Amino acid sequence: MTAIVQFRTTYPVGKDPVDWVCVAPSGESYTRTQTWHRVDKIRPPENVDDGVKSSPSYQAMAGRWSVIGPKYEAWKSSNEIPDDGIALAAWSGVTPEIAEILRRQGIKSVESVAAMSPDLASKLPMPNARKLPQMAKDFLESRDKVAEQNRIADLEEQLAAMRELLEAKRGPGRPKKVEEDAA
Repeated sequence: MTAIVQFRTTYPVGKDPVDWVCVAPSGESYTRTQTWHRVDKIRPPENVDDGVKSSPSYQAMAGRWSVIGPKYEAWKSSNEIPDDGIALAAWSGVTPEIAEILRRQGIKSVESVAAMSPDLASKLPMPNARKLPQMAKDFLESRDKVAEQNRIADLEEQLAAMRELLEAKRGPGRPKKVEEDAA
């Protein structure tokens, strides 16, 4: 798992500013293996064909960006970056003002909102604060369901392609399997 250490911007003379992210592997190597990457070089390109999207290098880039992207967007909007989970800035369930109230309470991620106690939720100075943890849980569940549906759709496409391949490889000496109706 990749951990984000920090972001920074450099201002080269006569050129556009460049955003950088420092990443490290989670675990024992965290302090020894920290590397800086240009954000524009690790963000996957958007307008690519399906052949490129299915390549292992693009998949790796997209997987890394799924971790870095929300935290980068939170940093760009001058919000704190959560250690774990999805940044509040990446969740449309709260306004920037509500996100600021939550950050003052030490809550920096959607997962933290979902785990919030009813007592803490009722003490927040905002309307419908008690509904916030359930909204966060619903958001996280829907993300999980969408990811699962995408995975199933990909597997179904692979299965269809494999069936086509098997049909094409079926030799002339082997008859096609015919299903008989039980009457």
